[in-house]
Amino acid sequence: MPSLHEVSPLIAWMVSAMGLLAAALLVWFALRWRRGRHTWGLPLIAVLLVLAASLALKLASRAAQDKAERAQAMARPLSPQEQAVWSIVQTRCQACHSDHATVMPWAAYGLSLDDMGDVERNAAAIQLQVVQLQAMPMRNTTQMTPQEREVIARWYAERATSAHGTKKGD
Repeated sequence: MPSLHEVSPLIAWMVSAMGLLAAALLVWFALRWRRGRHTWGLPLIAVLLVLAASLALKLASRAAQDKAERAQAMARPLSPQEQAVWSIVQTRCQACHSDHATVMPWAAYGLSLDDMGDVERNAAAIQLQVVQLQAMPMRNTTQMTPQEREVIARWYAERATSAHGTKKGD
């Protein structure tokens, strides 16, 4: 079970409040039961509160872990080739594909490229859409050049060969 120390203070307070409310409902149920009022709604609500708190904690913990992984990915220095790709992504892609997109109210197609870790995780889709199909940027609204597409193609090819432990030409 995730720890309350791994999540934001707001989530920690909400989870704690739901736990206290569930405990209060169970106490109230026990008092009513002793008086002959057998109502199963209260313990059911308490169980649902505990499940909701558990789910909220798990989701918040996962979000915190993802944030830490992103920070770690950004902490490492980028190679010159990665820096070139990152510069292209910032200039040509983030207007639509970012959590803070300026052209769209949200990241288009759910693809957010807010850091190089996002770019790495979506490398195959970027290669397909930008290099092979040349469908992105849509209608080339950000004026991506053939040279920039070539930079991305070389980055992807080198990335793919290094992942397999082989060199080009083998």
